[in-house]
Amino acid sequence: MREQRSINDLDDYLETRNFAALDGLRAVAVFLVFGFHFGGPRWDKFSGWLGVHAFFVLSGFLITTLLLRERNATGAVSLKAFYIRRAARILPLYLLVYLLVLGLSYVAQGAAWEQMKAATPYYLTLLNEFAEFAPLQMTWTLGIEWKYYLVWPALFALFGSTAASRFGTAACSLALLVAVWMTGAHPAGFSPWHYLGMLVGSTVAMAMHTRRTFAWMRGLMTQTAAIAIALALFLVHRKSLAISARFGEPQLVALYVVLVGLWLPSLVAANSWLRRLLSSRFVLFVGRRSYAMYLVQYLAAQAVIGISPTTVAGATLLFASFGVALVASDFLYRRFEKPITDWGHRQARAATQPAPALPAAPGGAASA
Repeated sequence: MREQRSINDLDDYLETRNFAALDGLRAVAVFLVFGFHFGGPRWDKFSGWLGVHAFFVLSGFLITTLLLRERNATGAVSLKAFYIRRAARILPLYLLVYLLVLGLSYVAQGAAWEQMKAATPYYLTLLNEFAEFAPLQMTWTLGIEWKYYLVWPALFALFGSTAASRFGTAACSLALLVAVWMTGAHPAGFSPWHYLGMLVGSTVAMAMHTRRTFAWMRGLMTQTAAIAIALALFLVHRKSLAISARFGEPQLVALYVVLVGLWLPSLVAANSWLRRLLSSRFVLFVGRRSYAMYLVQYLAAQAVIGISPTTVAGATLLFASFGVALVASDFLYRRFEKPITDWGHRQARAATQPAPALPAAPGGAASA
């Protein structure tokens, strides 16, 4: 396992550029999603919910951390650079998988092709949560994330100049989500509580970027806290059927995202064996390929079933599908996803560079 840099105060935290354990948490999240779809235990009905909402919390935390550090470094936030980075990270691989599924559906014809044609307007406008077609149905999460990426950074840029205004923006956003959810004033397919995880992650990021709130959260940045919250998550998940039956699925999701949000400080800052485990070589390998794995999961499962038609469920399908997806995703990550993501970062940096000064014209005026 890798050695972890000790984080003792806010200055140490602000100097840390790589949160390896959070990539490890992505690996856990994607395995939970695979378990939900392809053969987890019968009691584990909500592993998919835990996995995708852990992704949401991570997304909110990481993008807000980037926004905060950019504002601290430059005094402003470049929305253009942010959207370039996000688009390069999400869209090319998504569109590649979409085109692959489109081609396979065309070859298959029949119901698959008709369903794909009906869903295509949603997929091409990132309204994925309103579409239903099995090989791409899991991309509903991208529709949710993309809308958050469009709205939250803009709110942050407009109202996030001080810690108080940032927390106020988050509180107002949360109140609006709760109001919309409680009144039911939302279209079918749009569930406001899916945005809660990203908002919780954003709030944790903001709390860890001011000296006072960082000091308040020091109690969460210990090995004891890391283990205690992990145990609480396990117990809540083990009792998820009873909790959802008694209180409802949105309340279960809220409990998930609050616990994951409280877990992040220890995974980022605690010098713990759990942080080292999530930062280990294989876990990081999976975590950094988790986006591609998430997108190709149904294609991987269909490949396994095609090779072994009798393998339709259970642990064999789960681990075989996970393995096939990992191999395919490693290729996609190295040859497609990472090069384009790196290109997007270069373009984003170029977008924030000041324009070169124009040479002075005779008489002192700038030349046109």
